Amino acid sequence: MEDEIESVLAEAPEFFALYRKLVIDADGHPGAAATFAELARYVTWLLDEAERSHISLTRCLDAVEKVVKTSENAEDLVVWSFFEGLGDRDAPRLNPWIGPKTRALVIAAYEISPL
Repeated sequence: MEDEIESVLAEAPEFFALYRKLVIDADGHPGAAATFAELARYVTWLLDEAERSHISLTRCLDAVEKVVKTSENAEDLVVWSFFEGLGDRDAPRLNPWIGPKTRALVIAAYEISPL
């Protein structure tokens, strides 16, 4: 299991059930890109339930921030898998939970702020 996936599961343990289903569907190991795309779908659901899921949103975005700080694959995973998985409608809704390193990475990758 990649370090980035371990970081997400350690920081956002409530995501584990979805990750486990992803593993089963992928016959073993879905890979980090698929995991971050699934995390984006999960975070979108959390946004729709923001009042009840504030803690989970915080944990998920803390996990993303940790990956940005520690992974050589941060741009691929966070920008191209996670934020692309969110889409234009949901990315701006994450503003209260996005960490400074994540924000800087996304703005640099898009050369404008999609947030």
